[in-house]
Amino acid sequence: MLHKYPNVVPIPGSKNKERIMENLHSADIIFTQEEFENLENELNEIEVYGYRGFSEHQGSTIADWGKK
Repeated sequence: MLHKYPNVVPIPGSKNKERIMENLHSADIIFTQEEFENLENELNEIEVYGYRGFSEHQGSTIADWGKK
């Protein structure tokens, strides 16, 4: 998400100190543009089920979110 949106603040939930530290270190990962595009393409193929906030503004896949 930090690669895609420079102003996003991810807030992963965890009560486990080790997972919190692991999540913080994820900010150190840097994708190449090719790696990012490959990951995006794969994620966009996943069908999303269930309520994800404002469902009237979201599609059935991550790539469709925000599209009407």
